[in-house]
Amino acid sequence: MPTIQIKNLYKSYINSDGEPTNALENINLEIKDGEFVCVVGPSGCGKSTLLEIVAGLLSHTSGEVLLDGVPVTGTSRDIGVVFQDPSLYPWRTIKKNIAFGMDIAKIPKQEQEERLTKYISLMNLVGFENKYPSQLSGGMRQRAGIARALVMNPKVILMDEPFSAVDHLTRCTLQDELIRLRQEEKKTVLFITHDLNEAVYLADRVILLTPRPGKIQQEYRIDLPYPRNRDDAFLTHTAATIMTDITTGSRKDDVEYYI
Repeated sequence: MPTIQIKNLYKSYINSDGEPTNALENINLEIKDGEFVCVVGPSGCGKSTLLEIVAGLLSHTSGEVLLDGVPVTGTSRDIGVVFQDPSLYPWRTIKKNIAFGMDIAKIPKQEQEERLTKYISLMNLVGFENKYPSQLSGGMRQRAGIARALVMNPKVILMDEPFSAVDHLTRCTLQDELIRLRQEEKKTVLFITHDLNEAVYLADRVILLTPRPGKIQQEYRIDLPYPRNRDDAFLTHTAATIMTDITTGSRKDDVEYYI
């Protein structure tokens, strides 16, 4: 059974003018256990809306989302979420920020320490545990945000453009660390991005959504082993193909978002 099943999903809402707006339309997607899936599409196509629905943070109009066959009706410890802004508490140290969810869940202190040691090491945060967020770079803060999600040992990691606010070199480093973590932890990942090169470099599959209302326009399989070469001809060709498909179905300003 797939880890995530999205069946006949629709999402609509009332906009500021009082008119109904369709955000997502008839989304059907299955993500298998341990699979890494990226969702791309023009600005405003509903990528983040889809992620928030899967996370249980946002209701949907019709259809269903299942995690291991069980309907998602709200937030769950089985689902970890990482956003573009890690939103760390400025008055808590990095270690205490990472431990926040475990404190809420009342996980025993000894187990907390074991998990903290593991994920602080995995995310290359050793030596920064007692620093405050303001003392760290954007990339280091994002590492802490990822560690905070992983330390709860979720089955699924949902990531909404988590590397878009950092510089290119840091972004490449974080991408490689995410691949390493995914291979070590065997997690299922749903990753939202507008960076096509990032999508094809990271994912087993890339899902392209149409302009609003977001529907699945195309699926691309990335059948390359890890580690991957960023300049691999297949990856470059696939990113170009996705760009072409976006161009044929989007407005000019949507396309420029990717350039």
